Amino acid sequence: MNDPVAIVVMALIAAVVFSVFYIIKSKHIERMAKIESGMIDEEFKDSGTILLNIGILLCSLATGIFVSYLVSAYTEIPEYVIIPGFLLLFGGIGFLVSYNINKKKSN
Repeated sequence: MNDPVAIVVMALIAAVVFSVFYIIKSKHIERMAKIESGMIDEEFKDSGTILLNIGILLCSLATGIFVSYLVSAYTEIPEYVIIPGFLLLFGGIGFLVSYNINKKKSN
């Protein structure tokens, strides 16, 4: 990998890790506040939802990396353009898929 590409990929990985940490932390704080105020029981019903969302996001990002590698191997488009573009595209698709799955699950 070229140096600019490696820096962009590492920055995207760091952003994903910090985003996942923030999501988990905020869900925990919200859940603790609901338990303290008596809105919900201490039993947690949707424990697999966050793991499902993270799994879908990581699978879609891995697919984005694979597709960007294939596209960069067969075209003349530079890698520093293709990799972030496909990561954002497939990350967004992953978020949409997880939203639709969670929506169907809640109904």
